[in-house]
This record gives sequence, structure tokens and C-alpha cells, in this order.
Amino acid sequence: MSFCSFSKECDDNAYTLVENKFIHKYLPEADGFAVKVYLYGLYLCKNASDDFTVTAMAEVLKSTPQKIKEAFAFWEDYDLVQILSHEPFAVSYLPVRSSVGRPKRVRYEQYADFNKELQRKMQKVGKFVGYNDSLKYMQFLEDTEMQPQAFLLIAEYCITKQGDAVSPAYIFNKAKKYIRNGWTTYEQVERELNNCNANEKEVLSIFGVLNISRTPDETDYALYQKWLDLGLEPKGIFVASKLLKRGGMTALNLSIEELAEKSKFTEKEIVAYLEEREKLVSITFRIGRKLGVKIGNPATFTDEYTEKWLSYGFEDSSLLDVALFCLKTERGDFSQMNEIIEQLFANGVVSKESVKEYLKGKNDGLKLYAKIREISGAVAKNAVGLSMIETWRKWNFSDEIILEAAKRSAGTTSPIPYINKILSDWKLAGVTNVDSIPNAVPMSATKPKNDYTTAIENVNAKTDREHYYAIKRERAQSVADKFLKKANANAKFKEVNVALSKMEITLAKAEVFEPNKLPALETEKQELIKTRFAILKELGIKDEDLKPQYECKKCSDTGFLPNGTACNCYDKV
Repeated sequence: MSFCSFSKECDDNAYTLVENKFIHKYLPEADGFAVKVYLYGLYLCKNASDDFTVTAMAEVLKSTPQKIKEAFAFWEDYDLVQILSHEPFAVSYLPVRSSVGRPKRVRYEQYADFNKELQRKMQKVGKFVGYNDSLKYMQFLEDTEMQPQAFLLIAEYCITKQGDAVSPAYIFNKAKKYIRNGWTTYEQVERELNNCNANEKEVLSIFGVLNISRTPDETDYALYQKWLDLGLEPKGIFVASKLLKRGGMTALNLSIEELAEKSKFTEKEIVAYLEEREKLVSITFRIGRKLGVKIGNPATFTDEYTEKWLSYGFEDSSLLDVALFCLKTERGDFSQMNEIIEQLFANGVVSKESVKEYLKGKNDGLKLYAKIREISGAVAKNAVGLSMIETWRKWNFSDEIILEAAKRSAGTTSPIPYINKILSDWKLAGVTNVDSIPNAVPMSATKPKNDYTTAIENVNAKTDREHYYAIKRERAQSVADKFLKKANANAKFKEVNVALSKMEITLAKAEVFEPNKLPALETEKQELIKTRFAILKELGIKDEDLKPQYECKKCSDTGFLPNGTACNCYDKV
């Protein structure tokens, strides 16, 4: 069935007839193209094949399907046709004699000067405002509160920005945004456009730094004005974008809002703050590696922990030492490390020397605890067991006496409680050295017989295995950190490395939103990789040196193969 057809009410004439009422009442209201569409559609009602479409009609009339549809929409306002469907497009002709519709009339003479000026502006870029577009512009002014002269200012702005690519839709969208903001008078629109033009140089500079290729619009200028209203200096805004480098205006807005919240407004204040922030993030990542924690977004950890710890007076190296201690004692996350830091701070243990002294005692305790585990057997490494070492030392027992008690606990189900019972009895007995230890084991600490089970042995073996691999991974990471520190001491390498990291995010976004930019971005990435390789070569560093070189290539010093089975590298120790 053709997309044009007679309604049931129309006479089934053998000829293409045009009613006189259409000619004297409606034809004068329309432009030539709209009349052509109506008449040709009328002809199609009786003479077209079933597969004749609106696209075919557009080819015959040397136009586009969209223009054809707009013409039929024009006649629908007069009740001369009814659009039955938009996809596929279908129209039903109605009898002219019963039509009552009449579109809202716009008095052309009222907008004569407006149309003349708009035509003049559009012709500067080779554009011509047709009758239908002219009707749309006038109808827009009729339906909104925008003044004609204000609209002309917006049109001129759009023409300047878009050139010969400017379209009515683009101009209408700009005008609607201004209306939503309440800018409808000539004075209001002129003020806002002046703000855009006044800040154009600065916004274009920011676009250059952020590698934004599109043309700035009023949203960008509004953001810039917002930043100025927050109190930031123009130089401060520029340096913030320069340090951000990538991420777009939205990311820059978040960064600048943070700066305003921290009362950083001048160039000097912003540079100092952002450089300090970068250092904090770097420390956070290093602490995370020591703890064995994989960090995705460092902001949360930096704000909640790192910044606070440094404000307490702890040095970077002290925090890294504490983090390593936490890993050794199976307290491998930021919250558990925070508990230790809070304890140190509460006890006034803050300086680098005092923290080292504190950790030395703790590490000595770890060594003693390892010997106890070798002697006693079924001893799990946990915070409770380690705290017992501190308690026994507070009882003034030497390591020699503690190890003697451990020997007597060997083979028991729960060695630590048994050692504690023995030492408690010796404390009451006034034991001060090995020679004064009673020969008989106190009845209160009678050793259970034959209850040292295989299950307990397996638990201890698992703990030993995990500790073994954790130390190996930490050693490999430490070596890689030294090479990375040497590489990062080179400012150019650091800049290229940061650019490569951000490039991955840029590529991911482009793959989804702007795939046409992928080839250029890939080329840029390869250039960065070549530059990075050349710098490393000059420094005498291999790329693989920057990554942990694990002893076991099969399990990467984790103890487990990719399929989940245990690696045999531990059995060879």
C-alpha cells in the first residue's frame, strides 16, 4: 500500500481532482514546495504502487524525506491530511470541504525587520533562510518571551561559532538555554554573550591544555565564570588545568571546587596544594603496596588516613615501616594500620627515631615468636599471640626463660596458653633466670598427652607458607620500588609516565564515546612509550626492572598457580 491514500470520506474519483476551496483558501497560505507536496501526494493516492515510499517521493521532487514530512505536518495543521504513522511514514488525505483547522498565523509584517536582519546575517556564511524556516523563527518568537533583537544576538553568536555549518536547530537550542536561565531581553543576552567573549581567550587556553578539540560553548563559559565567582584567580584556574592536563571540563570543575573548599585561590597557593596532594597520593600508593592492598581510587585512603597520619607528625619512612610491620603481623589493611598509628600517637611515639625504636621491639618480639613456633609447633601467628610476648616481657622474663617454657609446651594442643600458665606460675615462684626454674612442672600447667593433631600441624604449615611468600613478594616489590624511585627522579620520565597512565583512561572513554579519535590516541600512546623507553635506556634501567621480579615465574611468589593448585616451589625450600 502506498504511504498516501484517500480516507473513506473522500470521493473515489478517476482523476486527480483539486477542490476549489483548497485553491482559493489554502494555497495562498503555503509556499510553493508545500503545494507541490500536497498535489503530488494527492496524485499518489490513486496512481502509486504499493511500494512507493516517502523516500521515493523525495527523489521525484528533488528534496529530502524530512522536508516532505515537514510539508505534510504543515497541511495536517489545516486538517487537510492526517499523518497516520511516522515509521513507516503514512498519510491519509481528508476532504477539503470539511476542514476546519488553521495554524496560528504569524503576521509577517510584524517581523519584517527581524527577517531582513536574520537573512543578512545568515548570508554572510552562505546560508539562505527559506520560507518554512522563517515561519519557524517567527513562531518561536510568538511562543516565547524572547525579544527579537535578543534572538538576533544569539543567532549572530551561533553563526560566528559555527560558520556555514550553523543550523536552525543549533540556534534554537542556544536560545532555549538562555530562556531557561531567564535571559530573554536584549540587555540580558548581550551581558551573557559579553561574558563569553571576555573570557574566550582564557577558556581557549584551558581547552588547549586539556587537549579538548571542540569549540567552547556557553556552558564552558558559564563554568569559567563560576570559578571566578568562587574567588579563583585566572592564573590559578589555568595552572590548575595545566596540572590536571586531561579529563575535560567536568573533571577540572571538581578539582577547582575542591580548591575553593580548601581556600586555595591564587596561583602560588594552588601549585603548592596540588603538588602536596600529588605527594600524598604517592605516599598512599606506597603504603598500599607495603600493606599488600590494591588501591583503585586513592582519594578515599588519602583523605581518611594518609593526610591525617602526616598531620600527626609521622614521617613518610615511619609510615612505610609501620605498614610493613602490619603485613608481617597479618594486619594488612588501612583500618588496622590506623589502629596502630592511633596507639603510637596516643603514647607520643611520633618521631622517626621513636617509631624505629618501637618497631625494633616489635620485630624482636616477632623473631622470638618465630622461635616459639619452631619449638612448640601448633602456634598460629596472630595479634593475640604477639601481644603475649609483650606481657611476658613486662613480667621481666628474658627470652631465654620464655623459650624454656616453650620447650615444655611442645606437643600441646594450645601452646601459647600453656606457656602463659607456666610463666605465670614461675612469676609467682619468683623465677628470675633459667637456673632458678623449678624442676617439676606446676600441676596447674600439666601438659596434655598426645593431642597434637595433624590438623593443627596443617594450620601452622599454612601460616608459615603464607608468611614465606609474603616476605618474598615484599622483597621483589622493594627492589622494583628502588628502580622506580631512580626513574621518577628524572622529571621527564615522571611526566611521560603520568601521561601514559592517564592515556589508558582517555582511550577507554574514547572507545565508548568518541571512537573516531582512537587512531590518533593510539599513535600518541606509542610515541609516549618510545619516549619512556629512551629515557630508561639513558638511566640504565630496563622496563622490567620497574616491576617486581618474582623468584618463581610460575606462581609469581604467591604459592598458587593460575589454575588454583599449590606451586611446588615451596617444597624445594
